Amino acid sequence: MLAWHLWLIAALILFLAELLGTGFFAVAMGLAALVAMITALLGAEATGQWFAFALAAAALAPLLKRAFRQYAPSQRRSGLAGESRHQTGKLVRHHNGELRLKLEGDLFMVRAEADVELQEGEEVEILRFDGITAIVKSLK
Repeated sequence: MLAWHLWLIAALILFLAELLGTGFFAVAMGLAALVAMITALLGAEATGQWFAFALAAAALAPLLKRAFRQYAPSQRRSGLAGESRHQTGKLVRHHNGELRLKLEGDLFMVRAEADVELQEGEEVEILRFDGITAIVKSLK
């Protein structure tokens, strides 16, 4: 089996791995494998092929990561569990009559930190989450 065959197989496997949702990382590696395949077809030795793969991967991975974050359907800016981050949201009336916090397109059950009555349309600061309930305080 020729070297370019191996690079092509590697590229196809990496493209299939992208179906697992690797955030375009596997696509970047697959494209880098195709670059290495081209260098193999042009007669480069194994060292040159690996060098081309490494350069292409180093260039493509950050570019595709940036593109993925810019054009991904979810534009969330929220943090991970346990991270502290200053966030605000707006209170809206749910179809069942309860107030909900609208944050990045999602609705969350809401509870005030103190015994303060919350109003529809009010802008609130999110202090933390207790399960799926947002604990908030008014920005008034």
